[in-house]
Amino acid sequence: MMATGNSHPQTDIRRIEAEAREWFMLRAERPLYAAEQDAFDTWMQQGGNRDAYQQLEQIDRGLAALAASEEGSRLRQPGAFISLLQNLRSYLGVSPLSGLAFACTLMLAVGIVYLAPWQSESHSAQGYTSELAQTRQVTLLDGTLVTLGGDSAIETEFGTAARKVKLLRGQAFFAVRKDSSRPFIVRAQGAEVRVVGTRFDVNAGNKMNPTVKVTVEEGIVDVAARPQGQFGATASSKVRLTAGQQVKVREDQVSRISKIDAAQVAGWRQGKFSYRDAPLAEIVADANRYRKQRIVIGTPELEDLRVTTAFTADQAETLVAMLEQSLPVRVFREPDGRVIIWPGSVEH
Repeated sequence: MMATGNSHPQTDIRRIEAEAREWFMLRAERPLYAAEQDAFDTWMQQGGNRDAYQQLEQIDRGLAALAASEEGSRLRQPGAFISLLQNLRSYLGVSPLSGLAFACTLMLAVGIVYLAPWQSESHSAQGYTSELAQTRQVTLLDGTLVTLGGDSAIETEFGTAARKVKLLRGQAFFAVRKDSSRPFIVRAQGAEVRVVGTRFDVNAGNKMNPTVKVTVEEGIVDVAARPQGQFGATASSKVRLTAGQQVKVREDQVSRISKIDAAQVAGWRQGKFSYRDAPLAEIVADANRYRKQRIVIGTPELEDLRVTTAFTADQAETLVAMLEQSLPVRVFREPDGRVIIWPGSVEH
């Protein structure tokens, strides 16, 4: 995909910077296809390429920090945008190798979303999705990193008073960039999670298993059960979590706090799924986000069957066989590939 070859040193630097920008923009736009990922990994093995790409990441982080600062607010005012050119070195740490022109090129390419004067100061909405069996990482406008699990979706709405995210479906891990002036709020069904800067995981559940699960890897997280509707509605219950703690929210109630290994939070990011005394409905819902053919629980009484198991993402297709061997259930495979789980005593 990218050009190669030898030429004048200055020309080589410009070519490397151009390639770095192309990769940076492509990876920000969408996940790489397998062939693209291989090409990118090969390209990054070259020291000069890697340095150029890492500098783009540094500049991007600087732009996000600048956008969230008081200076960023002033720059979004009409007539003030040009003053950014005088502040790039101090905010972005641009190296002498590429200089101010390189930073300005990136600013025009991607930084405009942070600092455009015509962008609304009070409202900036955007949506992100992942495909079936895909894990996708996205960077929000404030620099927060979000990892989406398979078949997941979020909507964001950032303003001057708060940063709001709706987890519409699936699962997401948040590494929130700290901003004490704008709390970061995540809504999922009837649960609301409020932080300033921390790392935590939210599983939205689904219709079959309408339980929201919040797990903290680092920092402090406030979790409240709220009527579904507007952000900030009156909470019926609220708890504060720290690293290695987890709660579940269902029907406007927050469960007791349970302890987990903080090092194992969101193991799904490494393709690992582990459950201890979890309802079968939860396990099936998670597996269905990583399988081509859906698993259906045939009877409601099976949904709350308690299961302790573990599997990896590449075992999602064989999970049904694992459950059939360890649970009192029978499995029926339909011609279209769909799998139905029935109680073991049911004849079908």
